[in-house]
Amino acid sequence: MAKSIKLTAPPGYGAVEPLDKQKHAGMGLRKQPDFAWSAGINAAFLNAAEFFKAALDYPIAFVREPRSGEFLPMALLGLKAGQNLYVDAQGQWRPQTYLPAYFRRHPFCIAEIPGTAGAAAQRLVCVDPAALEKDSPQPLFGADGAPSPAWEAAHKLLEAMEGARQQTRALTQRLETLGLLVPFDAVAMPKQGERSRLQGLFRVDEEKLAELQAKDFKAMSKRGELRAIYAHLLSLENFARLLEYTQNDGR
Repeated sequence: MAKSIKLTAPPGYGAVEPLDKQKHAGMGLRKQPDFAWSAGINAAFLNAAEFFKAALDYPIAFVREPRSGEFLPMALLGLKAGQNLYVDAQGQWRPQTYLPAYFRRHPFCIAEIPGTAGAAAQRLVCVDPAALEKDSPQPLFGADGAPSPAWEAAHKLLEAMEGARQQTRALTQRLETLGLLVPFDAVAMPKQGERSRLQGLFRVDEEKLAELQAKDFKAMSKRGELRAIYAHLLSLENFARLLEYTQNDGR
């Protein structure tokens, strides 16, 4: 079934294919972590559970997904298209900063295959084969197709991300329903270099948040959603950090 379906790779990935315990037996991840593949990504999806750690290092904003129309929370990595200020020329992530799960899960991802005739969508685990090596000392699957600890750890992360995605969707839908999201542009004016502008961003409007009805405010507090909202609002101060990185790195 999977062979007849066109799979769309996540941003930064190469072509992806379904993970197969026979086809990929004996293959494992390349030894040296390398994030060069993400150098052209200026934003990455965040689950709501990541807001608290990510807010220390990245601006967190919302964007509207073109196909579904849903709002998605994103960690912003650069001030212009194709700019990731957190990856250096050697493909190493900026030290002492939180690494979002989007990058930790690489080279794996989950593809959602639409169901037919009203059937529920199916999830398919995929992999970017360019990130695998043959005859690995830590293969994902043994010759008999049995999963290894290396794959079980990766699978656990994928499952956690998928579970958190539902929580994140509930949060963004509530923000939209309550009319709390407003558009804004991020404008960078460095001392040297060209002025840049990121458009299509949304943030929570603090005035509208303060005017919420008590029942809505209480419900969001019980769900832990207010913590995520405040983390998002505080994170917007990190636009100054991106500007500082741009000036210091000369990018």
